[in-house]
Amino acid sequence: MKNSVLPQIVELPDKIKEKIEYKLRQKAILRARARLIENGVDIKDLSDEELEIIIKDEEDKLKDEYKTKGIFALLVILGISWF
Repeated sequence: MKNSVLPQIVELPDKIKEKIEYKLRQKAILRARARLIENGVDIKDLSDEELEIIIKDEEDKLKDEYKTKGIFALLVILGISWF
């Protein structure tokens, strides 16, 4: 029993990380599409490398937003005023 449970426990953080990264990537793709539509750019006109750069930029923006929100929420929980 122990032999089958231990690998699952060890792999659990990796599975959670992969799932979060997948969701983040999907959200970044949606934001990238919206950004391209707003700017009137046709996706077909861009190379795979250019699309990857745009999506990566959106992923970085999302990560920064989540970090900022997390820090702000922690400050609120601790009762520390931001202003």
